[in-house]
Amino acid sequence: MRKPLMAMVVAVMAAIGFAAPAQATANAVNMPFGMGYGNSTTTGTIHFTDGYTASVSGTVHAASGARMVCFWGANGNVETKAICSPWAYAGGPNQSFSEPLRIALPGGVQRVYIAMYDENVTPLAGGFCTRNGCTRTF
Repeated sequence: MRKPLMAMVVAVMAAIGFAAPAQATANAVNMPFGMGYGNSTTTGTIHFTDGYTASVSGTVHAASGARMVCFWGANGNVETKAICSPWAYAGGPNQSFSEPLRIALPGGVQRVYIAMYDENVTPLAGGFCTRNGCTRTF
């Protein structure tokens, strides 16, 4: 009688989630970023949450021509769709942007890529940020 009862208790515990510990989540982190091309700049913050999302907010400034900043998230080989700021024009105001990125996988958004483009959509500067810091790639 004890074996069938124990098997039933183990089966019930597994069915309601007692068999495996809950997956740990990372702490939320605010990571500042900034990059420039000549006197054109972008600065802001990436808020990596303890869930699936990272929110990117900042401004882009154009010292000549027009500048736009695009960003997208990644977790391994899975990437979000790129989101771009409004165009900033030389002599005009800085343009603000603020958007969330979401990847519904364990660990959520692990890396955020950021790239600055000119009026011909030519990439001028780029890099990526993680919870541990930012790296300029070009």
